[in-house]
Amino acid sequence: MLNNDASPVATAMLIFFDTEFTQLGIDPRLISIGLVAEDGERTFYAELSDTYTEKDCSEFVHLAVLPHLEGGTSVMTMVELTLRLGNWLEDFGQPVRLVTDSLSWDWPWIQKIFSIQGTWPENLARKPEILGQYTELNLAIEKAFASGLRQHHSLDDAKANRLGWLEHSTKETKSDEDRPIL
Repeated sequence: MLNNDASPVATAMLIFFDTEFTQLGIDPRLISIGLVAEDGERTFYAELSDTYTEKDCSEFVHLAVLPHLEGGTSVMTMVELTLRLGNWLEDFGQPVRLVTDSLSWDWPWIQKIFSIQGTWPENLARKPEILGQYTELNLAIEKAFASGLRQHHSLDDAKANRLGWLEHSTKETKSDEDRPIL
């Protein structure tokens, strides 16, 4: 279930997201961001080309994050990310609410990406939903990774959170009509 007392999410499409960044320190820098819609049909993935250098990265990031970077068409500048991600979110044509497992580490990147006045997508909620820390949910997320998703790849992390949420929600909900809130 989601932990947030913000406005109801029944009318909003949930979009699970994750970020990877250079370190858990004073000056982290964004490396990548991945998002997957609640329906699992739509994804967005970007790697940043102008926000960090490899020397900014912790040893952990060198070992666990950088090897998963894909390069190619997913590489873009922060300005390009702002435009492309904003357009992607607005293309949903309905209200959307982002879902994160880490309010303090992931959500500030969304605020930074859309920090220039007028760039915040009109249909994007100003507050995220937060995945709760439940044993059953965490086990469902681990099961998603065991299926072949790469840990510490931002899009795969977002997909694992979505799959874990779906599995956990299915167990929590008796009616298909109800969309559970974690």
